Amino acid sequence: MQPGSPMQVGAIEVWTARPDGVGASACETLRALLDAGERERADAFRFDVDRNAFILAHALRRMALGTALGADPSELRFGTAAHGRPVLLDAPEAPAFSLTRSRGLVACAVGRVTRLGVDVETVNASVQASVLDPFVVALPDAEPVDLFLQWTALEAYWKAQGTGLSASNPRIGLRPFAGDDCFEVIDGNTLLPVGTVVLRLPAPEGHALALASDELGDVRLVQLDGLATRRFAEEHRGIAICKQRHCAEAQASSIVDP
Repeated sequence: MQPGSPMQVGAIEVWTARPDGVGASACETLRALLDAGERERADAFRFDVDRNAFILAHALRRMALGTALGADPSELRFGTAAHGRPVLLDAPEAPAFSLTRSRGLVACAVGRVTRLGVDVETVNASVQASVLDPFVVALPDAEPVDLFLQWTALEAYWKAQGTGLSASNPRIGLRPFAGDDCFEVIDGNTLLPVGTVVLRLPAPEGHALALASDELGDVRLVQLDGLATRRFAEEHRGIAICKQRHCAEAQASSIVDP
């Protein structure tokens, strides 16, 4: 992989891809980027759709970090910290990162920030709002927040804290901050901001995607839409911007040599 330009402090990239858009044959190509442990975990999935999503997500993480570090993505080594949080080994200058996946969408956030979390959920109309009652609190001075925005924000926030979602965590709330797409996280006990911001990101229909960070600067979406025949044949092209202008979106069709 061709080294990327240095990532600025406070900048965040969110790489996304759809398993059905990349395809099974491309997933097999991407499988070569994974280490033996990742391939073993991928092979344990019963259904192809879950296996392909796992392969794509972990290859995407390697590509995003490899680009940020100017390193070969297949040579990156990962370990596990407290609470099961993945960490990049032998890379003291590595940016923060967070990975999430569903059958229909995978995403990896990478940024030169202190804390970072990303989460995707598949929207399901049968899910009752009460499922989040142990984890979130309705704020008296804020409009009600969409269920799946709350869900993804909750997961992304606790990923950023490094603990993951747990019933023992204190409840949090969301208060609009700098536009309809951006929210500050509120402590459910004190009703004071905790210093973390959550951004609702553009996502395909039927999915919700949220990013949490203590330092929400420039956010860039990089969409993987396939495999290229040559390395970085095109520069990332800006194609859209979310309505509050918090993040730019780009196509990244030239990522890996098949």
